[in-house]
Amino acid sequence: MTKAGLAALALVLALGAASGADAQQGYPEKTIRVVSPFPAGGAADTLARALAQKLTESFGRPAVVENRVGAGGTIGTDVVAKSAPDGYTLLLGNVSTLAIAPSLYTKLPYDPAQDFSTITLVGKSPLVFAVHPSVPAKTLKELIALARDRPGKMTFGSSGAGSITHLTGELLNVAGKVNITHVPYKGSPPVIQAMLSGEVDMGVLQVVEALPHHRSGRLRALAVSGAQRSTAIPEIPHAAEVGLRGLESTTWYCVVGPRGVPQPIVKTLHATLTKAITSADFTKRFIADGVIPETSTPEELAKLVRSDIQRWGEVAKRSGVKLD
Repeated sequence: MTKAGLAALALVLALGAASGADAQQGYPEKTIRVVSPFPAGGAADTLARALAQKLTESFGRPAVVENRVGAGGTIGTDVVAKSAPDGYTLLLGNVSTLAIAPSLYTKLPYDPAQDFSTITLVGKSPLVFAVHPSVPAKTLKELIALARDRPGKMTFGSSGAGSITHLTGELLNVAGKVNITHVPYKGSPPVIQAMLSGEVDMGVLQVVEALPHHRSGRLRALAVSGAQRSTAIPEIPHAAEVGLRGLESTTWYCVVGPRGVPQPIVKTLHATLTKAITSADFTKRFIADGVIPETSTPEELAKLVRSDIQRWGEVAKRSGVKLD
């Protein structure tokens, strides 16, 4: 190539780089899409909408929630993985789609550890074991005793095959040495409806989803997962407290984008979301719902995803759960 040609090429590259930098400096210039891979009305969707509202307020441009549901949340997650890495498509991810799914789906269309730009953790929450009032069990131990008397006849609902609510129910089977049959639903709202109607005996729910029905008496919360009580329902014991070990199960939520989102945009989103998550109104609202707001650096979130892929892989292997 001639010197003139090289000079022209250098000018084109420089202009392209400048244009890219300007685009990043002007971010956002259009609507941001926050994909929630679970149905409207559930805990994940509630968080996604609260964050979208905060982004709209901070940027002065709309951020909208798009529910792309199915296959335990993996369909919506894959949509984001394959989207343009320009910062305009984000995922409200969680432990089910990013840490549990790799151990359950042999043909998972995305790699949680490689295909996303991590931005920040949003919050964590224990899970609730709850039953319909017609079930003659007032404690988790009584439920286990009942299940032993009715092997294979009792049922528990989850928000989907491969979700953390599913795996937590399987953890209960292992810890209690029982066989409560899993019944998967497409998200939390239909699980709750099935529990309220008595279609299933028990459900594994997010705290925010169980709270109103526990308080109204339409469902009975027996225990929360993990090794400490929830501040939202402090009267309910945790699993370890009633003598059941091995039920340390915590849901976490996060925000990620497709792999390759430019670092200046990641930094802008991280700063904006951190401010939103730690704001007084956001914190007050979600603590009352049983979700403890918590942020992280992108690097800390990536480390959490990798470590939980390994942890839940061991749980899936021990329980024998496989989806395809």
